[in-house]
Amino acid sequence: MLENIREAINSSNELLSLSILLITGLILGELAKKIHLPRITGYIFGGIIIGNPVLHLISEHNMDRLGSINLIALGLMSITIGAHLNFHKLKNSGKRVLAVSVGEILLTFLTVFLAIFYLGGQSLRLSLMIATISISTSPAAIVAVVKETRSKGLFVNTLMPAVAINNVVAITIFGFVLSRMTGTNDINSSYLVMLTPVFKELIIDLIIGISAGFMLKYFAEKNINSDRHVLAMVFLAVMATTGVSTIARINPMLPNMIVGMFITNTSQFRSRILTVFEEIEYLIVIVFFALAGAHMDLGSLGNAGLLAVIYFLARAFGKIGGATTGAFLAKTPARIYRFIGISMIPQAGVAIGLVMLVGNIEELNGIMNFLTTFILATVAINEIIGPLAAKWALTKCEEAGRDRPKLIEFITEEFTLSKIKGTTKNEVIEEMIDFFVQSHKGTAEMKKEIMNSVMTREAESSTGIGHGIAIPHGVVKEGPIICGAIGLSKEGIEYDSVDKKPVHLIVLIVTPQNHKADMHLAVLAEISKVLNSESVREQLFKSDSAFEICDIIMKQEQGDFNYFLD
Repeated sequence: MLENIREAINSSNELLSLSILLITGLILGELAKKIHLPRITGYIFGGIIIGNPVLHLISEHNMDRLGSINLIALGLMSITIGAHLNFHKLKNSGKRVLAVSVGEILLTFLTVFLAIFYLGGQSLRLSLMIATISISTSPAAIVAVVKETRSKGLFVNTLMPAVAINNVVAITIFGFVLSRMTGTNDINSSYLVMLTPVFKELIIDLIIGISAGFMLKYFAEKNINSDRHVLAMVFLAVMATTGVSTIARINPMLPNMIVGMFITNTSQFRSRILTVFEEIEYLIVIVFFALAGAHMDLGSLGNAGLLAVIYFLARAFGKIGGATTGAFLAKTPARIYRFIGISMIPQAGVAIGLVMLVGNIEELNGIMNFLTTFILATVAINEIIGPLAAKWALTKCEEAGRDRPKLIEFITEEFTLSKIKGTTKNEVIEEMIDFFVQSHKGTAEMKKEIMNSVMTREAESSTGIGHGIAIPHGVVKEGPIICGAIGLSKEGIEYDSVDKKPVHLIVLIVTPQNHKADMHLAVLAEISKVLNSESVREQLFKSDSAFEICDIIMKQEQGDFNYFLD
């Protein structure tokens, strides 16, 4: 009976196979959720059940024909990863993000390589490949846990770009390792000769990614109010980028990452463009992980078992030890350096994507089955333990549950100017407006509109409310929300305040005309209430960085901010 069913399915087209994958993935994903495991683990086990390892319900031919869905899934994941590399955000957080990234990348690579090569007794070639793959962290799992726990704050702002950076590094190094192992270079070549193909590939990656990003930005923004149009443009960008990369015989993940980086750093509609595919993304993810499980070779699982445990322990040690050390040396608060490493254990999509690249190289076919099964086995372990560890870390660092609608959304690191350069009231107001427009990806017209509105308000009466605080505010014709920026001057500025004292902290508020007037007044009231504490003001005036300013206010936020939309 089973043989007849198998033969009927395998002789049909890939659409029936696709529907079976989706149904099985959905069922197993929901079952995994009910027993408090990540859905991704359920998707993988769904593929194992209906694929090669157990029932053989999907032929290799049909799995190969579904490979294009894998490429689209990898493209979307890559765009999401790149979207977290916002250069404006990294201006303030770059030092600690870089320290965390360098620490965990170096220690993870070294620890895993030594463990696999010496303890696992594997070849140099395989050990290098596994060590490189070990650097990657699952962005999908991290994002899912952050959303599930409704986490927000400086810990999350450190974690997300660090995950993006280590995936970029993993993909780049993996490309170099593959080029060394496929006979494209003489073993005695100089380092410059060895690196030349890598540099050439990076240039091609940049050309493809920036070109696709520019086209996506241009056409998506022309019809930004149409979700269908924007969604079509995103998929077109992914397919074009992946297709051109395939023709050029390069890894399509990095060019797609560059697309995400381009959009997040250049478009004022970046949030809309980069999240429009979320409603259907989960279907593609189900197929991606189910296909990965379906390809698993159980014949190699016995050999991979002990090695997988060694890998998991070595990788966890590298992630936790390296990230913690880096964050500590960067002088981040204890709540970050204690928990940042354990939150980076999840591993899935990028690791599987890198293994898929090996399958396209004939010279490495001999180790493909073992490597695929080994990585999927370790991914299964990491996807069971990793998200639970990340959830625990977010809870312990007190950022879980803080992503809730609140009156003051703009108190974040990216909208904080820690060292105001201006010395007069007018200079400072212009500097703050320049910073606001830059950080919010505004236009010259927006700057002019805000400047006119703010200065008109200042002519009526000073917005220096006393105690070293000034809250200039202006109105723009349209916009989605009330937004703003914060600036600090340790020296103090003569601002014509009500108490005639110098101003140290400037809070600029910009309100769209279509927003309710009472909401604007509520925001002003909340700011005044939060800054009413003398001890809070003293801490703020002595702060040396945007991180410190936000950390101080966010601690006050926990008890004093008015959450009104929960």
